Amino acid sequence: MPHRKKKPFIEKKKAVSFHLVHRSQRDPLAADETAPQRVLLPTQKVNDEERRAEQRKYGVFFDDDYDYLQHLKEPSGPSELIPTSTLRVPNRGEENEETSVISVRLLNH
Repeated sequence: MPHRKKKPFIEKKKAVSFHLVHRSQRDPLAADETAPQRVLLPTQKVNDEERRAEQRKYGVFFDDDYDYLQHLKEPSGPSELIPTSTLRVPNRGEENEETSVISVRLLNH
C-alpha cells in the first residue's frame, strides 16, 4: 500500500486567528442582556523579522513569541527637576557636618 500524503487539519497560510475580548461599551448590543459579553476580534499579523529587528534595537534578545515591546512607553515630553525645599540632615558620624537633601516632585503625571 502506498503511503498517502496527509492533508493538514489547519492550513497555516489560510488560517485566521482571533482574540476573545470584552464587548465595547459603545457597542449597541452592550446593554442587551441576551448578547454575549465577549466578542472575537481578528488578530493582526505581524512580520516576525520586523518584530525581532525592533526588539534587537531596544536590547531585547529573547528568542520567543512574547512581545516585550508592549511594556515600553513613549516619553510624555521633557521633564524638569524643580527643588521644592531643602532639608538639613545631620550626618551620623559627625554632628558638625550637615548634608543637604532635596525632595523632588514629579511633573507630567
